[in-house]
Amino acid sequence: PEAPGQSESGNTRLFWVQHADAVWIPCQLHSVNGSTASLVAEDGEIFACSAKAAQGLEQVQDRQLDGVEDICSLSVVSEAALLHTIRERYARQFIYTRVSRILVSVNPFCALPIYSVQHLRQYQQVDDSSKLPPHIFGTGLDAIQGLSKGCRDQAIVISGESGAGKTESAKFLLSFVADYVRSAETGLEAKVVETNPVLEAFGNAMTTRNANSSRFGKWLDLRFSSTLGLLGCRITSYLLEVTRVSGQTEGERSFHIFFQLLSARHSPQLSSLRLKEPGHYRYLKSSVLVAPGIDDSQGFMELCRAAEALNFGTEELLEVFRVAAAVLSLGNCDFCNEAAQSEELVLDGSSAAEAAEVARLLAVDARKLTECMLRRRVVTGRDVIETPLRLDQARAARDGIARMLYGRLFEWLMQRMNERLQLGEDLPSSGEARDRLLGVLDISGFESFDLNSLEQLLINLSNEQLQNQFNEAVFKSEMEDCVKEGVDLGAAITYVDNSDCVALLDGRGGILDMMDEEIAYPKATDLTFANKVVRGHGKHARLVIPKFNGAAVFGIQHYAATVNYTCDGFLEKNADRLPSTEVSELLAASELALLRELGRGLQEMQAAQGTAGATSKAKSATFKFRTSLRALMSKIGAADTHYVRCIKPNLDNVAKDFSSRYVHEQLRYSGVLEAVRIRQKGFGSRLTFEEFLHRYHCIASVRHPSSSSTPPRRVEPNVLDLLSSLRRILVIPDGGEIVIGKTKVFAKAKAATVLEEARAHAFDAAVLHAQRLLRGARIRRCLRPLRPWLLDLLRWLDRCSPHQDGQTFLHRLQSLSHEEEELSKLTSCLQGVASLGSSLGIPIPMLPRVASVHQRLMAEVLALRRMADLLSSMQPEAIAEALAVAAELNLPATSDGLQSRLQERLAHLQLQLPLLAALQMVLESQDVVEAEQLLLRLEGAGLGCASPAWIIEDAKTLCKEVVVMVDAEKERLQRIEAERLAALQRRKALTSKCSELAAEAALRSEEAKRARTQAEEAERLATAAAADAMAAQEALLAAGGPVDDDGEAGCSHIANGQARLNFAMLKPQVSTTAAATADADELRQLILRLSEERDEFHRALQAAHLNSVRREEAMQAVTDGGMTFGHLTRQQLEEQLAAERLSSQSLRAELKEVQTLSQSGLLLS
Repeated sequence: PEAPGQSESGNTRLFWVQHADAVWIPCQLHSVNGSTASLVAEDGEIFACSAKAAQGLEQVQDRQLDGVEDICSLSVVSEAALLHTIRERYARQFIYTRVSRILVSVNPFCALPIYSVQHLRQYQQVDDSSKLPPHIFGTGLDAIQGLSKGCRDQAIVISGESGAGKTESAKFLLSFVADYVRSAETGLEAKVVETNPVLEAFGNAMTTRNANSSRFGKWLDLRFSSTLGLLGCRITSYLLEVTRVSGQTEGERSFHIFFQLLSARHSPQLSSLRLKEPGHYRYLKSSVLVAPGIDDSQGFMELCRAAEALNFGTEELLEVFRVAAAVLSLGNCDFCNEAAQSEELVLDGSSAAEAAEVARLLAVDARKLTECMLRRRVVTGRDVIETPLRLDQARAARDGIARMLYGRLFEWLMQRMNERLQLGEDLPSSGEARDRLLGVLDISGFESFDLNSLEQLLINLSNEQLQNQFNEAVFKSEMEDCVKEGVDLGAAITYVDNSDCVALLDGRGGILDMMDEEIAYPKATDLTFANKVVRGHGKHARLVIPKFNGAAVFGIQHYAATVNYTCDGFLEKNADRLPSTEVSELLAASELALLRELGRGLQEMQAAQGTAGATSKAKSATFKFRTSLRALMSKIGAADTHYVRCIKPNLDNVAKDFSSRYVHEQLRYSGVLEAVRIRQKGFGSRLTFEEFLHRYHCIASVRHPSSSSTPPRRVEPNVLDLLSSLRRILVIPDGGEIVIGKTKVFAKAKAATVLEEARAHAFDAAVLHAQRLLRGARIRRCLRPLRPWLLDLLRWLDRCSPHQDGQTFLHRLQSLSHEEEELSKLTSCLQGVASLGSSLGIPIPMLPRVASVHQRLMAEVLALRRMADLLSSMQPEAIAEALAVAAELNLPATSDGLQSRLQERLAHLQLQLPLLAALQMVLESQDVVEAEQLLLRLEGAGLGCASPAWIIEDAKTLCKEVVVMVDAEKERLQRIEAERLAALQRRKALTSKCSELAAEAALRSEEAKRARTQAEEAERLATAAAADAMAAQEALLAAGGPVDDDGEAGCSHIANGQARLNFAMLKPQVSTTAAATADADELRQLILRLSEERDEFHRALQAAHLNSVRREEAMQAVTDGGMTFGHLTRQQLEEQLAAERLSSQSLRAELKEVQTLSQSGLLLS
């Protein structure tokens, strides 16, 4: 017996086993013991079941574990295989899985490198998206190819739960389409992409399930020309959740635009708005201030950039921001009673300042704005009655104005963007053949919160409609068409049919009809509406009746889950009453152009409503929504629809976390599993007889490669004959792959693929055959003028080609002029042939040979021209290169001896150019010794200054300049020697004079010292005489005798006499001192002259030293070279050198003496 867990082939057998968390996992049958079987999972977990149950387990196919790209490629598809495939691919970060035309996209909650320009180009360049891995770009490619190949419009429906990634998928899809049809002229594609930041800022918000949830739905109508040029785009919005403006539930926040403005409040652009911290605004106090993964500052910059790309002016955009800021400030207005006993309300506390700020931002009258919130005006005939509002009514009026302003602002933005996304004409209906439409739907996913209101009911209705349309397109139409045509579809295919739920909500007498009826009754309440629903549909299988009576609550069993709806506010929201005339008049009188436009629009709607006497349906918000939703479903139904099913992998919005049970529920409710089954078992291709004949008759009209060579006859326009011919030509799988119905031909996926490939081959063959005929006729027509050129080429080759191998054209043509003449003829002929040949697009056999001959002749001509041009060249390298090329080409000697003359010139240049360079270097360095040696070398080479052997004219001039330089240097040396001897004589005379002056100066110095001593003595005696005189005078005064004038004069006379005596004694010494001073001045002048002589001696010494060094170098050169230096022999040079050395030493000694005398003179001075 077969061992447990082993197949007949010996491979391990795996079975799908249910699991609490993973739902389905592959397990190995470990053992069977009696009535109990045990299975082991990959992680070692053991499962036990009965042996009978184990026999009923579904066996795992090998490819079910591979994570295939297309689920339809599996031979057996089950819930387990589908879930495991998506789980395996998600673990490898392959978030896309293909289910025929349905793309399953699992949100990775992280950035992946699969949206780069390289990936985008790959999908743009392929002709079939199935050749590449599944991708959102592939869905865009399928839609664009559907526009170019077919006559029907295309639609892409992106659906899924909130947070499943619908918005991001739509953005990537639009980016691909815009880049695919990009036009540098209009730039319209870029504008379509730039609508995303604007729509996300004003229409997206954070919910408990998604930080960037779309709080509205949108449908993009992209209009294309027949050549796929984008002509325009129109965006339609559905059900903006304006109630989020005035309040949010816990864990959520308001629209992104408010937080983007507050994050950029310090920028100069928004300084006039005077925005505060987020906590300052009552409408945001219940909001989560920071949304995970959302950068509000970056979002504001992207918004401004997108607005600029969409041609929003600076002032226009500022008005938009002013309205948004006013909505925030409006929530800070609150009210209180004017007095304790009064029912009149007034603005409380700081609300007056807030109302004034709102009025400033809206550029309206503050008093009128306040009255709109505190009073209600009722017009009865000609009377106008104003009624003060209660506190709850005033707050409701305030919130209503805020929601109305935001909602109208959003609609205004949509209108402006639609105007700027057109090239001029309005979008045509889908029935027009000139243009084609591609629609993209991104609508809020299925929602179920703790508190679900009317917004959730309408969002879930739209998802029910989309699911029903999906069922219609994929399941119902498939089966109904098969039954109508009498085709057996095989085993019954079940799916979740939600048409009864759609009828309960949107059918005649349904819940929404009841709501419209209720708002027509003045006394109707939300509770009476809920009771009416329970009474009218209490027995409906989809309606969930509340357990406790008296609550305005009911539940609906949707296709995805059961949702309980709280009816509080249903009727008020559904009434969708227009704002009062006071509000519309207030807005119409604003200084802002945006608000004036909104006010005038409201006034027109009010006037139209008053004129028509609108019914309740005309006022109903649900009526408007259902009308637009039915129009949308009509568009989708009339187009070829491509589906993108977005899956949310977990409830925590985190990466790399796959909740199998949560994903399994989404796959089951979305109908993906049923789609796989019907694509496998059903007929994917259904064509009428006429369409089948028109599409595939070309296959039988083309000779198949395996058939005979005789042209095939055209098949009669009969389906049976055509199908019989196709079966003979093609390999179509058996087993009912192609079935003929009453009016249609049904083909399964494999057979349809074979037919399409054969059709493509037929088209390729037809195109190739037409191209072959056209090219043949064109070549035959063009060959006529080519014949004379070819004959000329043959004649030229016969006349000019060398007779023997190894010979050149120069052997045949003898001269350069003849070669140039023949080259011109060959070039002209070859160009004519090549020009005609390239226009034909075919190769000419003889052209390669002629081109080789032309290249050889061109090389010879260029070599000869080069040598001729170099006959006067001064570049030996170029001459040597030209001679080498001639030798390589094996060129013989020309009649004019060109090669020999060029070789002779090369030899002269190689000899003379180094000598010329040496002459230039000697002139630059002014080295006389080297110059004399160079002159000797030139004489030895026979290249004197007047030699005719020079071929370089400048060399003679340079040689003469060198001779002049040598002679001038000799004269200079002689002049220096004479100056040295004269300086020596002057030195001796100055030395003698200095000695005499020094002795005389010393003598006079001694005399001056004695004179100073005598002068000091005379001064001392004079001072003593004066003192004696003063003492005598004082003695007379002490004796008591009178001192008259004569006595005083007598004393003075005595003193003066003594002074004159002293002066007479000092006069000779003073004269001697003056003479010594004059001698000192003369000595100082002499010392200055000695200093000048010393400097001159120093320079002479340096010149003598330099001359001595040069003489030594010259002697060494004479010794090494055995030459003479001028007219002197070596012995004479040695003697002269020794004499100059003694002279140099003598000069140094004399210089030292002069320096000593100079120093002594300075000390003396």
